[in-house]
Amino acid sequence: MQRPLTSRTIGVRAVVFWAIRAVGVALVCYGTFLILARLVFGLFLSPDYARGVFGGVKIWMGIAEDHGWVRGWPMLTVGGVLCLASRPLSRWIIAMPDQGCPRCGYAGTVSGGRCPECGLEGLQPIAGDAPTRSAD
Repeated sequence: MQRPLTSRTIGVRAVVFWAIRAVGVALVCYGTFLILARLVFGLFLSPDYARGVFGGVKIWMGIAEDHGWVRGWPMLTVGGVLCLASRPLSRWIIAMPDQGCPRCGYAGTVSGGRCPECGLEGLQPIAGDAPTRSAD
């Protein structure tokens, strides 16, 4: 029997989903910026047009120059993968608990298919003892 999803689990998964998606979009945008900046510097600001269309790209990639190709393509690739795989990643990161109540996390003994803490119905009996509480 599949465990029921609760609003708490759905909410946490949604936050993780949008966090992964936001990081992916930021990487895609910054990687695209680095690649386009390299192309603009190479095509329009090249001092020697006799070297061909991409001759300026090699000229502007000197020592201590920010290499947009080297950082842009990996950022674009990783960001795209994060954007496309954000839903399975959020399900993998926030998995349903194997034991206990999925709503409140109670790990004690469930009798009658109902959680004694929060009242969630339709649970299978959980093996183990009820958690002890201190008397302070």
